[in-house]
Amino acid sequence: MQSSPWKVRCATLCFTLLSITGVKLRPLGEQEKMIQLEAVKKSILDRLGLHKPPVIREKMNKDEMRKMYWLYQEKLMELRGNTSKDETPERRVHILTPKLERSTKKCGKHGSNSHRYNLIFYRTQTIHQQLSVMRAELKLCKDVLAALKSAAANSTSKPMVNIYKVTESSHANGGQEYRLLDSKPIDKDMMTLNVDTAVQHWLASSEKCLQLELVVILDKTFVNDGNKQIGADNALVLEVETQEQAHSKTRRTRSLSADEDCKKSEKKCCRKSLLVSFEQIGWSDWIVHPSTYEMHFCDGSCPHNYKPASMHAQIKYRMHHINGDTPAPCCVPGSYDPMVLMHYNSERKLVFTVFDDMTVRKCHCA
Repeated sequence: MQSSPWKVRCATLCFTLLSITGVKLRPLGEQEKMIQLEAVKKSILDRLGLHKPPVIREKMNKDEMRKMYWLYQEKLMELRGNTSKDETPERRVHILTPKLERSTKKCGKHGSNSHRYNLIFYRTQTIHQQLSVMRAELKLCKDVLAALKSAAANSTSKPMVNIYKVTESSHANGGQEYRLLDSKPIDKDMMTLNVDTAVQHWLASSEKCLQLELVVILDKTFVNDGNKQIGADNALVLEVETQEQAHSKTRRTRSLSADEDCKKSEKKCCRKSLLVSFEQIGWSDWIVHPSTYEMHFCDGSCPHNYKPASMHAQIKYRMHHINGDTPAPCCVPGSYDPMVLMHYNSERKLVFTVFDDMTVRKCHCA
């Protein structure tokens, strides 16, 4: 399993002899892959402080292995979270105003002494399914609260405001279903009603609009004088604070990484790959997870102003162009993704080893 300079020289010598004798050879790419594979194996062993792969005669039972796998996943998520902190998008606040209609329905236990309003919110270009809802509040502004308080001036109790999520009934007889989201008494100049769950489900769905119903419950003895209505466009606003979902961010990061990959006949600085299967190289007995490792490496030319890592790289190219004594910029890794190896160590114990600089994410010229 262990590689050495002697093995590499031997492979080169064999390649030369076979060429001279006219024996049919595998493509040069295969030879390069063999040498690269040996380099990967040797590097992993060196990083783990091993001269050769450990011999494992007895492995963990299923329960212990399952526990270690959970810990492995937690460690992996922790590392991915740490590396993506700088990429975490800022939270964004969306302000939505509803299409507002006074409802004439009299239903439920408060039907005879309530004012009901249909609120319909529509999606905007910035409201889409790849958002997580951090906060969603329906805000009743000062003017509308003053009007409602005036309508209940002689009431024996404080008026209540309920907010419901309205959905089409799944039953055969049709109709609509109402689910209470929040309920509060009117006792301040500004009121917020929590509508988190309704907005979360709405954003996750493909529905174009969100329908809510606002119910103002007044004292029975004073309902007939409660003629004040909500009319101003800004009397009610839905304030939604969102953040892009983690898996969406991961997909975007992976997509950006994929853009680094070498295209067909690409000769400029780009990312090449070699898939290493631990099973195929005979290491699956001591490396538990992952089963494969995609080794990326950077290769290609660095012409003027192409993927410069810094101003220094641009100056370096100009100096090389003027004076050949200055080396030209080289195609090198610009950033890495972490990799966690779950493996048996030299003492035959199952452990985790973190490789912070083993998986190339991005290449540039430096």
